[in-house]
Amino acid sequence: MKTARLILVAGATTLLMGLTACGAGSNTTEVCNEAMKAFTDYSTKVGQAAGNLDGINTETQALATQLKGLADKADGDLKSSLTAMSTTWASLKIDPANPSAMTEFATKTSEATQQLATACAG
Repeated sequence: MKTARLILVAGATTLLMGLTACGAGSNTTEVCNEAMKAFTDYSTKVGQAAGNLDGINTETQALATQLKGLADKADGDLKSSLTAMSTTWASLKIDPANPSAMTEFATKTSEATQQLATACAG
């Protein structure tokens, strides 16, 4: 369980580091900043939910909802990236019976980081 939490926090931290490039137009900057805050809050809440899979899953679903809302405010590559991320997080459910879910999450987080950083920078 501790491993699952560490992977989640590491994935969110990696994503935040990728978001530091946010900055194209004013709407893009605003949406990127909101996405960064959403991930910061998510990382904190997941850390506080240590050992509580239901709590982690609840926070993950809440993040998916936030990302969908941000996608609705964005356009272009940023909209596409946020929509894809929302779908990824909405489909993620941590289950101790399925350890491959954590590997899949780490891979998808890395891909999302790159997409979002590119969208925010461009």
